[in-house]
Amino acid sequence: MKKFLLGAMLMLASFAASAASVSITNPTVTTGSGNVLSVELPGTQYTFGSAFVEGEAVSLSWNAELTGIALGLVDFNVSSTLVDWSLSIFDGISTTVLTSDNLANTAVSSLFTMASGTVYSIIMTGTAAINSFTVGFAYPPAVSEVPLPAAVWLFGSVLLGGLAMRRRSQKLGRQQAVAA
Repeated sequence: MKKFLLGAMLMLASFAASAASVSITNPTVTTGSGNVLSVELPGTQYTFGSAFVEGEAVSLSWNAELTGIALGLVDFNVSSTLVDWSLSIFDGISTTVLTSDNLANTAVSSLFTMASGTVYSIIMTGTAAINSFTVGFAYPPAVSEVPLPAAVWLFGSVLLGGLAMRRRSQKLGRQQAVAA
């Protein structure tokens, strides 16, 4: 019984202490003559490419994954030097368009719920205004933890109360056996 109690207490403690982050990998240029110049991790500034032809269509993608938490609301705070740029997320099943047809050098904020263990492909498309462009993100994002249901906390208190009552009844039983 003590092992069960210890396991229950560790389970409750593990929900309380978790750090969430989003990792970015595999940046690639899928459309356009340029290529990825550098990606600074875990910084907030991502520089994509050089040798783009001004006015050409550009599309690039990278993968993002949420770690340290099961579910979180991620703030994609994005700015780009592309013209008429759009940002979409593909989770392997469907595509969610976060923002579209933005002007160059405009900052756009969009919230998206990410699940841990799912690798999301982030796709950015637009027109190259200059021969290289940058994309800025607010990383690590403001990830909000999913609150623990009140039922779990109630279960923990009932479990501790039940164990205390059992211990008390065992103690009374031993005292009665000694008295007899």
